[in-house]
Amino acid sequence: MSVLDRKVLRDLRSLRGQVFTIALLVATGVTVLVGSVSTFVSLLTTEETYYRESRFADVWADVKRAPKSLLATLSEIPGAALVEARVVKDVRVDWPQSDLSVAGRVISIPADGQPQLNQLHLVKGRWIDQLRRDEVLVNVGFAETWAVAPGDPIEVILNGRLQTFRVAGIVHSPEFIYASRPGNPLPDDRTFVVLWAGEDAVAAAFDMEGAFNNLAVSLAPGASAAAVMAALDDRLDPYGAPGAYERRDQPSHRFLSDELAEQRTLAITVPVVFFGIAAFLLNVVLGRLVEAQREQIAALKALGFPRLPIGLHYVKFVAAICALGSLAGVAVGIWYGHGMLNNYRPFFRFPELVYTFPPWLPVVALAVSFGAAVTGVLASVRRVLSLTPAEAMRPPAPAAFSRALAGGRLRPGAKMILRGIVGRPLRSLLTIVGQAFAVPMIVLGLFWWDALDHMVAVQFDGIERGDAFVTFTDPVSGRAVREIGHIPGILAVEGQRIVPVRLRARHRTYRIGLTGLAEGSELRVPRDSSLAALPLPSDGVMISTGLADRLGVGIGSALTIEVLEGERPVRRLPVVALVDEMLGYSAYMEIGSLNRFMREGDLVSHAALRIDPALAPEVSRHLSGYPRVVSTSVKAVWLRVFDEKIAGMIVISAVVLTVFGLIIAVGVVYNSARIALQERAWELASLRILGFSRAEVSRILLAELGIEMLVAIPLGLAMAQGIVGLLLGLRDTETFRIPPVISTATFATAALAVVAAGVGCALLVRRRIDRLDLVAVLKTRD
Repeated sequence: MSVLDRKVLRDLRSLRGQVFTIALLVATGVTVLVGSVSTFVSLLTTEETYYRESRFADVWADVKRAPKSLLATLSEIPGAALVEARVVKDVRVDWPQSDLSVAGRVISIPADGQPQLNQLHLVKGRWIDQLRRDEVLVNVGFAETWAVAPGDPIEVILNGRLQTFRVAGIVHSPEFIYASRPGNPLPDDRTFVVLWAGEDAVAAAFDMEGAFNNLAVSLAPGASAAAVMAALDDRLDPYGAPGAYERRDQPSHRFLSDELAEQRTLAITVPVVFFGIAAFLLNVVLGRLVEAQREQIAALKALGFPRLPIGLHYVKFVAAICALGSLAGVAVGIWYGHGMLNNYRPFFRFPELVYTFPPWLPVVALAVSFGAAVTGVLASVRRVLSLTPAEAMRPPAPAAFSRALAGGRLRPGAKMILRGIVGRPLRSLLTIVGQAFAVPMIVLGLFWWDALDHMVAVQFDGIERGDAFVTFTDPVSGRAVREIGHIPGILAVEGQRIVPVRLRARHRTYRIGLTGLAEGSELRVPRDSSLAALPLPSDGVMISTGLADRLGVGIGSALTIEVLEGERPVRRLPVVALVDEMLGYSAYMEIGSLNRFMREGDLVSHAALRIDPALAPEVSRHLSGYPRVVSTSVKAVWLRVFDEKIAGMIVISAVVLTVFGLIIAVGVVYNSARIALQERAWELASLRILGFSRAEVSRILLAELGIEMLVAIPLGLAMAQGIVGLLLGLRDTETFRIPPVISTATFATAALAVVAAGVGCALLVRRRIDRLDLVAVLKTRD
């Protein structure tokens, strides 16, 4: 082993505290990179594999009723590989185990085998018996929630008649990886069930013999989805088709795609932020560490060592630290990825969600961390090597210092503190910025709770102010809403008309439910970005900010509104206001204007209710007796699902990011203090010889660090708001929008955490100052 290699081992051992904290900085960046990327790759690989194996459809089309004889014509559409007809109906399920109404969806399948498209994966039980019409398959989410087993009965209201089925098997479906009931944007396996029954049984129950009301279509390789959908719309228009839609608009796939897009963004941006900060901190810390060893480098040059071996010596030193940090980061990153993936299991119902670890990932992580670390070291080594040995062995010349600052009534100790900070402005600035970066890292882990609280307050208290939401089988007269208002326990009721439409702005389109609200509505209140209530326009539409960005429109822009039901009228209306909502996209009109647009009378399709909590069970029982009520959604359930699903999904990320922020804070502060001690050891020992006490000597060094920290914390708080806003601004999902809201408590917690890290490190450094060997230190310059 060469002399320089032995020096590497000696430096690693003597600087083990700093080596450990620098390795932790590397490990945090590697962990976030490995965890985020592996989670994204696992989700994407699972989605692609499952879609391919289950033959997930590319296009869907709904109709009122069309004859099966039409299938021959539809199969001849250029670009359509397979066309499969089904009967799909929303129903009510009589499920005594639940205090809330249970909504269901019945889908017909061939009794003698798998459908051609959207094939099911049997988890338990068996396939339905083609000789029996009372057997169904149940989706796995509902079955696991309620412990449903093969052979259990399930009662369904089919076309107004109560019918009992037997569960034959429990299945996964690519159409319901993410399953949500009508009117609820979040998945809830307690109150929504999907049932697959034989096509003969479903057709008989809904008077659909020889007919269908839903198509699933797969595309031939290279086929245009737009061309196939246009051909389908043309042929299905006489049968009341609202318009075909492709996979990106399928509800389950849309939510899964949103989550994948968000995970892709996080897999890129969060590691970039962490590695960017880690690279800066490593440059500062390692650069100062090399500067502190300038005399050793000069001695090596004087002894005849060439520049290259000296430079490689420090590269090996950095490589050892990066290897240690990367190994720890990869191990923790794999655990982090598994934890993230486990959070998705109850959210996305795949038959098997397998963790995938790309073999190239640790190589990339090591290369990035090594590149970030070696940059700062080589710059400092090059600077020292450029000096002659005699010059490098002398201490750096004292920095210029203003007489105005040196004068005055300041005590000698205060002058030393001031000179240590102002006399080396670049070093002080880098130290301050490095400590400031610790604050946003802690905020990045803590702010999620503030954002979720704000989302709940805005969406569920400010906008969705009702306690329950009723969906009717078909549009009903406004008189029906007033009848519901007479049910004991209902304090207020407001009718709403929700119409499926296609919004068009030049070449951009979007399918959405256009909601008609009464003027002065109190149970659903659209709000702007300042949370002020918006008046409903008499002639025009209001759309959510995210939808406006997607369509490329703003206030005053014209939108073409194509209704997808009834007479399918088309109208061009201006955008009169933008709505700020947390969940999904929305579009609003005044209900009277919407009824006139639809060329209909006083009709509603939904109702929002305010309910006396003490009489909620009685209200639920009354509503379940209304034959035209297909489902009832309860806000309390939404909130519970929101807490369980959304909050549960981010908790592990929030905890990990918070811990990493604390690690960065400790690493930066500790290294700054230790290197400052290493740089100033000779001066501090001289002061001790001159009669300064241990406390006075410690106060000089620690006061410098304290002043730097007091400047760094406000800077870090400002940086935190910017970094959080940047990361959230890169999210582009339709499902929910996370606001960049950071509470005063979160800012205070982050600041106190950095201060606590500083105090802890100060105590460690104070102990080292107290143990300085004055003779050994003063000999170092002989």
